[in-house]
Amino acid sequence: MPPAPDSTPSPAPWRGSLFAQDFLKPNGPLADSWAWKGLGDGELAAVEAGLREVVERFPRQHQPNEATTEDELIWPVLQCLGWQAVLRQQRLSSRGWEDMPDGVLFANGAAKAKALEQEEEWRRYGHGAALVEAKRWGVGLDRSSDQQKRAPAGQVLRYLRRADDLTHGALRWGILSNGWCWRLYYAGARSVAEEFFEIDLLEVLRHQDRHGLKCFVLLLRPQAFVPGAGGQSLHEWILNEGRCYEERVAASLSDMVFHQVFPRLAEALAAAAEDAGQPLDQPSSLAQVREAALTLLYRLLFILYVEDRGLLPVQNSGYNDYSLRKRRDDVKRRKDANGVFSTKFCHYWCDLQGLCQAIDKGDPSIGLPPYNGGLFNAAQAPLLAQPAVRLNDQVMADLLADLSSKTGNYINYRDLSVEQLGSIYERLLDHELAHRDGAVTVQPNLFARKKSGSYYTPDALVRLIIKETLTPLVKDRSAEEILALKICDPAMGSGHFLVSLVDYLSDRVIEAMDAAPEDEETEPHGLAGANGATAPVAERIEAIRATIRENARRGGCQLEESQLDDRHIVRRLVLKRCVYGVDKNPMAVELAKVSLWLHTFTAGAPLSFLDHHLRCGDSLFGCWVGEVTEQVRNAGGLFLERPLREATQAAHAMHRGCVSKVVEIEGGVISG
Repeated sequence: MPPAPDSTPSPAPWRGSLFAQDFLKPNGPLADSWAWKGLGDGELAAVEAGLREVVERFPRQHQPNEATTEDELIWPVLQCLGWQAVLRQQRLSSRGWEDMPDGVLFANGAAKAKALEQEEEWRRYGHGAALVEAKRWGVGLDRSSDQQKRAPAGQVLRYLRRADDLTHGALRWGILSNGWCWRLYYAGARSVAEEFFEIDLLEVLRHQDRHGLKCFVLLLRPQAFVPGAGGQSLHEWILNEGRCYEERVAASLSDMVFHQVFPRLAEALAAAAEDAGQPLDQPSSLAQVREAALTLLYRLLFILYVEDRGLLPVQNSGYNDYSLRKRRDDVKRRKDANGVFSTKFCHYWCDLQGLCQAIDKGDPSIGLPPYNGGLFNAAQAPLLAQPAVRLNDQVMADLLADLSSKTGNYINYRDLSVEQLGSIYERLLDHELAHRDGAVTVQPNLFARKKSGSYYTPDALVRLIIKETLTPLVKDRSAEEILALKICDPAMGSGHFLVSLVDYLSDRVIEAMDAAPEDEETEPHGLAGANGATAPVAERIEAIRATIRENARRGGCQLEESQLDDRHIVRRLVLKRCVYGVDKNPMAVELAKVSLWLHTFTAGAPLSFLDHHLRCGDSLFGCWVGEVTEQVRNAGGLFLERPLREATQAAHAMHRGCVSKVVEIEGGVISG
């Protein structure tokens, strides 16, 4: 149901990650754009009057059904926005399926006329600007229920994917609404299920939010979907500019970390270690300092990121008193007032150490569950756990100030991706610490990355690899069959490929769930559900949701209901059932765990469940099969007889292939 009237204005009536949040703010780039300035006050006021009239006459107090909501609210709102060319109930199928979105929107009458020239209804979508799916008033968009067997969001994902395929990319936008909540989906998003733009129309009108209203009108009216003089639609321009905006923020943060924070942090930790009696003229000592500096840096980045995203209980006053953001605010206030920070006292350091311990072990008294991840484990960087190694308030204040703000404004970690945080680590891999003339410096090491086996794969290549390799494996498969896949990245680095893999598979599972027959009661391959029994994915999701609620109740931690939507639990299922990784760099393994945990966040769920999925080791391993067989048999490995026999057969096959290849080359014949 929609929220009750409230006199407290909302800071932002939209949510979702399709468009960068900072890009949409009143002082953001969108407000300075040609499109924004082109929507005048008079035109906006006329649209607002029409919207208010539609909303006020809608009988929402009588719990309207889907047909009433669609006819009396959703289509009239679209008409107020300027959508006059519409076709309703057009089959989106070339093979007789009954997929039928509630409507398709056309930018103008000419486009609709061209569509009507097509005899087959599915071909008409190629001339459309967006498809529309309307739901009954106030129904949840991300969950199934007894009255609604499928989550509406999954339905839109399936429609959009089919429209994108059938129109060869001509129609890639979809609008989903329950009357008060309006969502815009884009088929080209990396995660269509997760990356959408959502705005609450009732909240905008209730609070007379002029900026929110202008965003609603600007982003959902026909003009936003039509290419302009530069060949881009407004949406495409916002996506591209927003991506560049985020990349600039990330690049600026990376440069600042690389040139200022990490060298200063390494120098301060080296001095603290030396004061504690640890000599720095040994390579092992410098390696400990480097590991400690990287660990502390990523603890700070992690906490800033999760607090900005509300993934730690920042709304809990108990937690907020101990939060890093409160220390950040204190540093900013004192620096703005030209305050002095002690070079002897270590208050900020002690506060940070306590917070890290609480994140690792949990503290129910402030609503903080244990996350139990290696990044916060004291054993991860023993140097940081030594009582004699501490950083003073001056050093910590400078670090917090650099990591928190740029040109006087706070850095918005919420809009940064986990891959962008990981790329900072990738950049630091090329450097090592050196101790000369009594000083510790950061210097390049051209062989460091090669030695660690760490190479960064560009995002475009990651997406291409995933599409080409996984599409044949998931096409026309059920959700259960997709969840039965096991995929391993043998050199995962900080998890870039695996994060994208979770996005791709989660979208496919959600689409497959929506395509499944509603009377499906059992899984075809007997996959174990949450309670160990076989159950459809939808039932498993509900069981997981109930378990999370119960665990939160027992642990006394706060729970955000939106974090329990189907799409979030599906991502969790994909991560737990399908995703595996190996890397020889221990720090990379911990960062991959953190990246995937952040990307599939569920309140109260620890990091430790990833320990058996993401492992530290060398995937390049060679040994004679005979030696392995003998050692295993001597150790009593009876259960390994079959895999050993298969490995031996594979080795023989490879040997025959190699001999054949040598004969061909020696004979002057080279085959592919």
